[in-house]
This record gives sequence, structure tokens and C-alpha cells, in this order.
Amino acid sequence: MSVFETERLNYADDVYAIHSIPIGRDSQRHRRTTAILLASFGFASCMSVILSIVAVVRSGQALQRQNAPGSATPTIDNATTQQNAQFQPTRKVAFGSCSAFDLRPQPIWTEGVIPAQPDAWIWVGDMAYLDTPPVSCDLLGPSLAAQSRWCNCSGASSYITLPGQCMAGDVDAATERWVHAIHNPDYRAFLDFMCPPTHGSVGAATTSTIGAEPGRFPPTGTDPAVCPRPIMGVYDDHDYGWNNGDRRMPKKAEFKRMFLDAVGEAPDSTRRGGDSGLQAAFTLNGGGPDRDIDVVLLDERWYRDPMPCEMRRDWCQSVVLPDPSHPRLGWCRDFLLGDGEGATGRGSCCSKDQELAAWCSLPSSRAHPLYGAACNVASSEWGRVPLVVGADNTSLVVLTGGGGGRNGSGSGSGWDELTGDQLAVLWPRLVQARDSPVCEVLGAAQRTWLYDHLTASSAPVHLLVSGSVPLGGVGYKDPDTGNVCSGDDWNCWQPAQLNFLHSLANASSGCVVLLTGDYHYGDIKVVAPGGETPYAATLQTNKIKKHMYQVMSSGMTSSTAQYDGTPCEGTFREDLLGLRPLGRCGITTKPNFGMVEVDWEAGVVHLTIRNAAGGDVATTQDSPVAGTGAAKLQHVAFSLQTCKPVAV
Repeated sequence: MSVFETERLNYADDVYAIHSIPIGRDSQRHRRTTAILLASFGFASCMSVILSIVAVVRSGQALQRQNAPGSATPTIDNATTQQNAQFQPTRKVAFGSCSAFDLRPQPIWTEGVIPAQPDAWIWVGDMAYLDTPPVSCDLLGPSLAAQSRWCNCSGASSYITLPGQCMAGDVDAATERWVHAIHNPDYRAFLDFMCPPTHGSVGAATTSTIGAEPGRFPPTGTDPAVCPRPIMGVYDDHDYGWNNGDRRMPKKAEFKRMFLDAVGEAPDSTRRGGDSGLQAAFTLNGGGPDRDIDVVLLDERWYRDPMPCEMRRDWCQSVVLPDPSHPRLGWCRDFLLGDGEGATGRGSCCSKDQELAAWCSLPSSRAHPLYGAACNVASSEWGRVPLVVGADNTSLVVLTGGGGGRNGSGSGSGWDELTGDQLAVLWPRLVQARDSPVCEVLGAAQRTWLYDHLTASSAPVHLLVSGSVPLGGVGYKDPDTGNVCSGDDWNCWQPAQLNFLHSLANASSGCVVLLTGDYHYGDIKVVAPGGETPYAATLQTNKIKKHMYQVMSSGMTSSTAQYDGTPCEGTFREDLLGLRPLGRCGITTKPNFGMVEVDWEAGVVHLTIRNAAGGDVATTQDSPVAGTGAAKLQHVAFSLQTCKPVAV
């Protein structure tokens, strides 16, 4: 069995697509209710579009798919490349996340993205809000909200379905939201720009009507015969179908396949396997030798462990569990008390990091041959050896047997040396460690694949597409709850976060840019190597070899890119440790998208946040240029030769 085989599902022979919504009595009744509710909020023009969607399979070689974990490497015949349709040379890669909670128009496509003329587009998550009501439950009022399946899920509330996310895990509701998302008129105009209906192969005698032609929609975004400007992407939590969702998502294979249909992934793509996530890597070329852009799409949901116990234990115990009316009661009960794994007899929270940290802190552990694999997050060996802390809390148990070390070497006990009593005591730890010895975001196999891919790639630019925020409120602690992470960013999985950052910086030969979203604002952060920065101890940057960059674009409409007037200062949005070169509160809260622009001739990469209206470079809201009062532009640049920042 493949290491990626977490479940095996059987599908019909036809490609799973966003099929037409069935017109039955229940569906018709729901449609009438939907229309009434939407009309009451000025959405009378938003009706469900009943269209059958099929995918188009065409080959192209300007963009090469690198093999995802567990898949075979595709064959690229370079001798025939010039005879096939090509993507246009890539200089500008645009990206964004968080479309709209509801069904409102999305003018960002026609007023911002198209005028900016991107050569490629990447979705960084939340392409649609599948678990969120399309109307405001607050505006409905208590009486109507209590009768709405969108707003009242008290009878079926669980760790997945919570107030505000009643539709989590609901495939039928997700299908409806996807139909609205991909047939939004503004998005359709964008698809026509990226994939013109009359576009054909380069040099072809006649053009072919593909792209957004009715019956051939959505277009296959990574096929140059269909889309000369490629479209690709990853899901995050809401388009995965579950807010802050992890690997325990029911029917996750169906939600993955719906996303791939919506983004336009080819029907025969290796990303569509029912037993693995949607991770993949692509190479875009800038029009000549040594001009590759390596795009790595990460799946940060499929393999993700529940949050580490230490991140929410105190809050759940002191604030949530004593309050029977608390909206997070179901979540905390599952986290600390429930049987979320179905076998451990305790909560679903991940205890592996805390147990390993206690073992790593012992003076005697430093001499252990597996200390690096268990404790050194900067090591390429970290998390690769299947092990758990022993019942005595002072030893390691290696789950491959043979005396405790790799290939049978080293000290400690192996799985085959445990007694029945020891197995009984260790059972909860063994169950949690069956896939990985550490609390995961990527999963053990995807981590290994990522490291190996970066090591092998010679591209001068690496774009790592991360739905969850790798560098969120680093150093922030909520004064009310004591929480040090948002509940969904990489800060919650701190050992995995550090290993991720060190792998990117040290395994890759080119410059690394993280593309992310989720937070409903835009900003740019820079991680510098060395031990002199305010964040050096927190991120262990003394072990990092080069500068890295994170560009966050989130909030593409006035639905998702807005706040209640709360100032940046004193919140998780404030940068406390100097990662944000444009100022502690150098963020953009208006609708926005991001852009990576490579000036191949000058050897400079420009990172910008763009305004939804006009596509020009956005400004920061709270960090004026000293002595002028003028707002700073959301623009940072770096050298392709050194990866160091340069003046703009």
C-alpha cells in the first residue's frame, strides 16, 4: 500500500465534475427559499446556474508538471516542444485568496487583475466559501435564522459543523456554491482573458473554439492549447469544506475533486488520485534558458494533524468547557475530551510535539543517535524516523524494530522488543505516531517530497503556494485568551513551521517566495538569515542560509477585505519582530491581489500588493513615509543573484 493511501474510494467511469444540480421537490423548495433570501438582500440577480461541466484534455509542454508524491514522472519530449502550443513567456504571476463570503459581484477581475495583464494566475485558497451561508444569519434575525439550514445546525453541531459554518462537509451545499463561484460574470470575464475562446495552437492553420466555450467549462488552466496564460491553485480551509479543517474531514476526496474541477485541472491529472492530496509542482519559463519559475502547490489540509494540545488546552479548560453556551464548546470537547481519532480514548489534539519536546530537554538525550531526527528542526532528518517517546518518558521507541536505530543501529528499544504491558501503556502514542512522529501540516511523505524536489530544482525562482500562513503573528500572544496563534496558521504547529522554513531556505538553490492568503489583508514580510534580527531566536535564523519572502494577498472583495475599525496596533496584525519592512502595521485592508514580477534582464524580482480597483500598486494603511505623511507602496524587490533586498 502506498504511504499516501489514506483512503481508497471508487468512482464512476466519468470524470467527477460540478454536475447540474438535481431538480427535485426538495431542491426546488430550497431554490425558492434561496431566491427569497437573496432577493431580500439585493441579490435578486444571483440565481443558481444549471450547467453541465466537462473537462477538456489537451497536452502542452511549455509548462511541465513535476511528479507529485507517489506519482510517476511525466515524459516531456523536448524535441517536439517547438511544434506545440506554448504559454507566453512568464514575467508576471498574479495570485489571490478569499473571494467573497456571499454571492456579491467581484469587480476585482475586470477592474484590477485584467488591467494588470498577468501571465499566470495562482489561487492561494478560499476560492469559494463552501461552509459559509450565502446570506448573513445576523441580518436574517433570530426567527428566520432558527428556521434556516444555513444558520441553525444546533441539532447536528460537532467539531466540524459550528455556528457560522453549518454547511461544513455538506457536498450538496458545496456544489451549489461552486456553481455560483465559477459562473460569476466577473470571473467568467477573467477566464476569457486567460483562456480566450478563439485561442488555438501556435502556428495552427485554424483556431479552435475552446477556452470558455459553453460545454467546455471551466477551461483546463494548465494546458497552453486552452489557456495561453495558465491558471492553477490550491484550496484552503473554506474551499476544502471545513473551517480550519484537518485530515479528519469526511468525504475529503469529493471536496478535493470538486476544487480541482472548479480550478480547471485536467481530468487525467495525477492530482486527482483518491488516496492523496492535491500537491504538485509546475515549471513556468520566462522565455529563455535559466528563466524557470518553479511553482510548488502544497496541500496543507489532507494530511494535517489536529492542533497540538498545548496550543489550546489552557483556554479550553479555563474558558470554554465551564461555559455550556460557548460557541466553541463542541470544538473543545472534541479537542480535549472526545474520541476524535476513534482509538486513543482521549481528545483529538496532537500530543506528539509536547512529548518529544520533553524528551529533547533531557540532558541525556543529546547523546542519542536519533537526537537530530527527534529534536533538530533544522535537520533534513527531522521527523523522518518513525518513533515515539517510551512509556518511561526517557527513552525512544523506533517503530520499525531492530534495536532502536536507523537500519538497526543506535540505542533504545524497537517495536519488536516491547512487552504486552508496554504496548498497552504506549497505545495512545503509537496510534498518533502511525503516520508521523511529529504534529504535521504537510504530512511526512509530502515533507520528504518537498525537500527532495527543492534539492533537485535548479530554477532561480521558487514560488511556494501555502494556503495557511507560514509567518502569521510571529511573537504575538492574545492578552485575553493567551493563545499564540490564530488557530489555523503555521504558528500553531511551531516545530513543523521551523522545519518548513529551514527546508525552503537550505534545500533550494534559487530564491524563495511564499505566496499565501487567508488573513483578509495584504502585506509583505522578509526573513533575513543570521542571528542579529529580533526574530532570530524565534525562527532560528542563525541556521538559515539566505533571505526568504512572504507575500500575503487576501480579501478580493468588500465582503472579505474589511474590518470593524479595530486598529492594527495590539492585535495579531501588528508585526512585533521586524519581519515587515514597510512598518509594524504596513498592511492593506482594501480588496487586493498579489503580483510577482520578474525582470529577467535586470535580475530583479518585484513583489507587490495590487489594488482591486485599477490594478496599481497598493499603499499601506498605517505606515507613512517618514517626514512626508505619504503612504508607503506595497512593493519589495530582491536580487536574483543574491536573494537580498534591493532598493525600489
